[in-house]
Amino acid sequence: MIRKINTITSQKQTFISLTILVVLAIIAGAIYFIQFNYNPAVQPVTSVLSTGNQSQTAPIVASEKSLISFPSGQAPLGALETFDAAKLSDKINGKAELYLTAGFIRLQSQRFEDKTAGNAWMEVFVYDMQSTQNAFSVFSAQRREDAQTTDIGQYAYQTENALFFVHGPFYVEIVASEVSETIIQSMRAFAEAFIAQHPFEATQAIAERQLFPEDGLVKDSIALVSADAFGYDRFDQIFTATYRLKNVELMAFISRRKTAREAEELASGYCDFLTAFGGKTAEFDLPIESAKMVYILDTYEIVFSHGFYLVGVREAAEKQSARELAMRLFNHIKEARDESRPSA
Repeated sequence: MIRKINTITSQKQTFISLTILVVLAIIAGAIYFIQFNYNPAVQPVTSVLSTGNQSQTAPIVASEKSLISFPSGQAPLGALETFDAAKLSDKINGKAELYLTAGFIRLQSQRFEDKTAGNAWMEVFVYDMQSTQNAFSVFSAQRREDAQTTDIGQYAYQTENALFFVHGPFYVEIVASEVSETIIQSMRAFAEAFIAQHPFEATQAIAERQLFPEDGLVKDSIALVSADAFGYDRFDQIFTATYRLKNVELMAFISRRKTAREAEELASGYCDFLTAFGGKTAEFDLPIESAKMVYILDTYEIVFSHGFYLVGVREAAEKQSARELAMRLFNHIKEARDESRPSA
């Protein structure tokens, strides 16, 4: 009888233990998902902005001058917060690595209101990324597919409750507590004032964007991957763009390297990387001396170098589309290089 009672007790304890483990696993999974899927343009407003008047993070108290000032009709709702590389993850919940690998220096954020927007309030995030190219990298990585391009700063888009733009070395996000046309106008007013307060004489377009031929290019698809592009740890500063050829989408990539030798070595190294993970060298006819094609995961990839440029095509469902896009890239870059050379 005693043995039977002990057996029942043991079974109950085992059941309770298993139940606790399952609950803990579910909680851990939820935390992981939230931490690694932060994007203020995608997440609901309440997950980006806390309900109180102050953030619950512990900012760095800095004596440096504020990057944020408000135009007429707008006023701060709390103190300025400044975060350095060590504290960045305290503010943005798991996306710090994206910024840190792209040249991040500091973040300043502050909550504010606009008298014309009723009870709605906004929070601005100003990321100092050192250069326009670095700022564009995080801007393009955060962009959502249904965003609406707008004419603020060098590069900009808006969503129902947020505005995102690049100005000089700054990547700026403005996220609102409500969705309305009035709040969008308030965010635009702040953005225009910010741009006026931070003039940059040397502000220029990113030259690599012009190297992608327009024919077949999907609008607003150009992006910059700062590090570990396509899982290859030697690939940094890789510009990508999506193309649509005969209703088939595939990706092009371009990167200007310091020397022609570096471009050539990276192209060769990437092919070795693909074959090391199961890729197979494929035969094809392409009049580009350094070009190589690899078949991997049911798609074709082409990579080659031309002068200082590393160039490639990814995710092509069949050889012909990969070949066609590779030739467009090669001819366009060759033409751009020829035009940039001084005449005799």
